[in-house]
Amino acid sequence: MNAPTAHRARFARAALVLVALWGCSDTTVPTAPLPSELVRQDSYWMPGEGNEPFKVFTQNTYLGGDTGPLFGGLDFNDIPAVVAATNVFWAQVQDNDTPGRAAAIVDEIEARRPHLVGLQEVVRFAVVDATTGQVIGGADILASIQAEISARGLPYEVARIQENTSGMLPLALGTTGVTKALFFTDRVAVLRRTDVVVTGGAQGSYAARFTLGPVTLKRGWIRLDVDRDGAPVHFVTTHLETQALAPVQAGQVQELLGSVLAGLDGLTILSGDLNSDAAAGPGAPSWTPTYDALEAAGFTDAWEQDGHGSGYVGYTCCQDSDLRNGSSNLDQRIDFVLLRAAGNPAASGRIPGSIQMDIVGEEQADRTATSGLWPADHAGLMAGMRLATLTAANDGT
Repeated sequence: MNAPTAHRARFARAALVLVALWGCSDTTVPTAPLPSELVRQDSYWMPGEGNEPFKVFTQNTYLGGDTGPLFGGLDFNDIPAVVAATNVFWAQVQDNDTPGRAAAIVDEIEARRPHLVGLQEVVRFAVVDATTGQVIGGADILASIQAEISARGLPYEVARIQENTSGMLPLALGTTGVTKALFFTDRVAVLRRTDVVVTGGAQGSYAARFTLGPVTLKRGWIRLDVDRDGAPVHFVTTHLETQALAPVQAGQVQELLGSVLAGLDGLTILSGDLNSDAAAGPGAPSWTPTYDALEAAGFTDAWEQDGHGSGYVGYTCCQDSDLRNGSSNLDQRIDFVLLRAAGNPAASGRIPGSIQMDIVGEEQADRTATSGLWPADHAGLMAGMRLATLTAANDGT
């Protein structure tokens, strides 16, 4: 296969795009242990007769490798160097045990049985023989999660998938050009417990994007509309642009508030990796105005309503890229479950009812069984809710 200069340049630009897409600040400050008074009883989370809370789970599943070799000092016009860096990156993705990490994430689903699950950075990789077009390898954490769910007989299915940025990187060169390539597609996804009644939904990619040459960085969202015993619930999962591209992130927030989340009845649950650190302030590299803007638009932070704010910060990011750091390195709060009830503005910033929150995947016992890795570079969030807006349909109020 011939690889003219323009074709090789496309590979080089794709390498830079991959860096920008999943950039995440590794940190060195360990998370404090969970205070004993905040430890939850597992019985709260399990399905029960009549009084089960409505439960959601959000998790950035992590692309699986460090994009640094594709960025630090690399000459993107030097295709052999790009090939070498791509191989370093791909080797780490493979070493980071996609099936084992998927099993650890499904452990949390099995233990808590959330009604809805929002997943971000659900990347699919395919290694392609460029001379034949055949797929000869790859990794897909969503497929691994689905396989694990099926093997355990758990009552979950994929409700929606939104594909966002796609690209390719060269893995091998021959006398005629690129002979092996790594294709990738970034996605967000929503799983539903099969007893959840779906009434509608929507999905899409944001118009606010970052373009680098012929490649456009896309971020996306999914909204799943469900019926909770007669009460409408709108579950939204999204992954916003990184802090390094704060103006793009701001445009995505405008779209969220102006169209995706506008005019919804019942309860709206916004979940995901928003890349806006609620534990930091202006000037910090991890901070953006996004979190404050969403609160100003009427969203309540479920973590704050649960009462963790004063006793336990609730960091969710980020572990080392190889997921092998001995102590947890989480020191940013950028993953959220945010709530807004239509027609029920609470001056206190609270929604009537009770909420219980747990951070998951951040304890030593949560590491993968065979490889000892953290399940992802982010911890996940579980939220269980008994809210007035979810019971009004049943009691006539």
